Amino acid sequence: MFAGIPNWYSNNYNNYLYTGEVYWTMSPSSFDGNYAVVFYVALSGFLYAGTVVTWNSPGVRPVINLRADVQLTGTGSQNDPFKVVGAE
Repeated sequence: MFAGIPNWYSNNYNNYLYTGEVYWTMSPSSFDGNYAVVFYVALSGFLYAGTVVTWNSPGVRPVINLRADVQLTGTGSQNDPFKVVGAE
């Protein structure tokens, strides 16, 4: 929700998590018996929580929020990966 998704079940194509693909975040919502309930971003850009199952699982796209005073260097490519500067 910090990404700019106003509430659950709300279409939002303008938040920075929207990619046009379904994927899990790394943020758990709760645990339901033997399954983790994890947030995922749906095709319409809304944030949803569902149980993690292996037979129909979307990809994973972890999101890490950094302090405002750190900087990123690099392009994010294999030969020039992102580096966090000032996070000591």
